[in-house]
Amino acid sequence: MMRSLVLAIALTALGACDSIRAPADPRVEIGGEVLVGKHMPDHGVSAFLGVPFAEPPVGDLRWRVPQPLETKVARRDASRFAPACMQSMRILDWYRYMAGTFGGSGDYYADLDVSEDCLYLNIWTPTLESDAKLPVMVWVHGGSNRSGWSYEPNYHGHVLAQEGVVVVSVAYRQGAFGFLSPPGLTADEPTANFGLWDIVASLQWIQDNIEQFGGDPHRVTAFGESAGAEDILALMFAKPAAGLFHRAILESTAGYGIDGSSLDGERERGRKLASILGIEGDNSLAQLRQVPADKLLRVYEEAFLDYYHAPAIDGQLITEATWESIQAGRFGDHQLIIGANADESSDRLTTANDYLCPSQNTAARMTAAGRSAWMYFFTRVRKGAAGEKLGAYHGAELPYVFGTHDAYMPTTDIDQALTETMIRYWTRFAATGDPNSERRPDWPRFAAPEFPVQELGDEVLTTAAPESELCKLFAEGTVSRD
Repeated sequence: MMRSLVLAIALTALGACDSIRAPADPRVEIGGEVLVGKHMPDHGVSAFLGVPFAEPPVGDLRWRVPQPLETKVARRDASRFAPACMQSMRILDWYRYMAGTFGGSGDYYADLDVSEDCLYLNIWTPTLESDAKLPVMVWVHGGSNRSGWSYEPNYHGHVLAQEGVVVVSVAYRQGAFGFLSPPGLTADEPTANFGLWDIVASLQWIQDNIEQFGGDPHRVTAFGESAGAEDILALMFAKPAAGLFHRAILESTAGYGIDGSSLDGERERGRKLASILGIEGDNSLAQLRQVPADKLLRVYEEAFLDYYHAPAIDGQLITEATWESIQAGRFGDHQLIIGANADESSDRLTTANDYLCPSQNTAARMTAAGRSAWMYFFTRVRKGAAGEKLGAYHGAELPYVFGTHDAYMPTTDIDQALTETMIRYWTRFAATGDPNSERRPDWPRFAAPEFPVQELGDEVLTTAAPESELCKLFAEGTVSRD
């Protein structure tokens, strides 16, 4: 009897310990749904993954602006990522190439699931207290607006969230599904830039709901790289996005898409796609919406393989080229961090012309307009032969920003120290509108007459703006932006 009683007490104690070790899954009620996320106990963070912010853009909703979510369930599993938007495997292939280059295996990266039903976002938060009012950082991925996804391995937000911010990564439609204008659309509805409208819708969802995840809707920083940063830059001047974000961090962009594309050009690509598919006549839009997504992707990729998807000047979301908005100083109340990497391209002139110089120009125009801007220059090269081969390549800064260094990457104490510094700069900027704090080297604003730049490399220090002579030619128009 005594032995049974002791056993019962022990089992009860073990059960209590299990309850302590395994708390209930985090839950948040949004719009009549209960989202059930997952704990990340090693980081003190809760994650809500694959959260829909709009109706699936399929069928009659293909090539329409994102519609409010109506398809709801009482309990939604938010513990797994949703499929990525329709795209080729070019970015996945790049990741696998990188793994091989650094001596790892391409199998390090799992196959990617894609779907036209892809308008989902992901949230990492250190608290679910609705009055916490933490700064919010919204990640917009790159990929030439034709590929990439919100949860690429380096984009997970759990490390950043540990610094007292709420991190959100968002999806948007790519390529044919997000950046062309098919025949049959009328002027009483948006006719292009559907991927950008997706980003606007995700930012609006964040405004409406982020307090439930501990976030402050009045302190939203949009940050992105490459085409993602280009899209944020365009939206800084777009009236439908006004007030949806307050600060921006733009990595490796400024030179791409700043002249925009024409609506007529997007419509011509739409007509050509329809023609290739054998679709003509008044009912072409309805027929195009019935083409299976995988077929549409395949045909479009073959026909427009080298096309760069810049924001279209549609008169609805984008009313003028981003370059014109920059030169006119129409920056509103935003604060900005902008920068580039030392080896964005293997060609020095291309790196200067497409990244460095337009970024410097943007920052200079912003400070001239009375706003605050900081500029960085990322120079860190990974240890070893692969690092020397690739240099400070396009995207090299991303594992440092997120603290997500891949296992096959040689990561030294220097890399870890740089990671801590960059995370502190980025999150401090999100919190206050200024990257500086007592814990890191001072980073002066990019302003006349010195126009100082913060070099992020083996050391972190303030330097003169790089490639001053080339950028002078760029500013004078001697070097083309094209």
